[in-house]
Amino acid sequence: MLKIQQMDPSTLKPWEDNPRINDEAVDAVAKSIKSFGFNVPILCDQKFTIIAGHTRWKAAKKIGMKSVPVITLELSEAQRDAFAVADNKTGEIADWDYPKLRKILENLKCKKINLPSLGYSPGELQALLTQQKEFDWKAFEERFKTKLTSMYVLLPIKVSMETKEIFKEAIKELVDEHGIKEKDPAKAAGQVLGVLLGVSQ
Repeated sequence: MLKIQQMDPSTLKPWEDNPRINDEAVDAVAKSIKSFGFNVPILCDQKFTIIAGHTRWKAAKKIGMKSVPVITLELSEAQRDAFAVADNKTGEIADWDYPKLRKILENLKCKKINLPSLGYSPGELQALLTQQKEFDWKAFEERFKTKLTSMYVLLPIKVSMETKEIFKEAIKELVDEHGIKEKDPAKAAGQVLGVLLGVSQ
């Protein structure tokens, strides 16, 4: 049976080789802890090196917590590293059922729950709470029948919030890989799409 003990965050050590970048999530997690408490223990090895829970640990220190719940696991260094990677990676596999999520958020909003405390930005909340409409292909086509005053036209696209950083990084990598010199990010992204589709621009 796993034993939970309360420990001073300063006695815990971060995994120095942690490949997960989590600084941008600290403020959101700190808000969640303030609203709902520290309800998920930090996992560490027998040397008090954090295995899972780096963001919660940083958030706890940021808001001045003197003790946090900790579970200590007896693991070898290789087991610790493997578990830490698996814990982060498996969390990426799940996806959202957005209609269900929207319904839950609307219900929480009606019950006066502070939705930003759930970790969403105002823009994300607006997108989630806005009822999606059927795509208007006719209006999409009409944009190209209009006389253009520029050499470029803006094509609106949407990607899920979970994949936006992946898309951004992929575009940056392809811009560098193909030697694209365009300074306008939108034009550079268009050129990347052109490369992928084999369309010269």
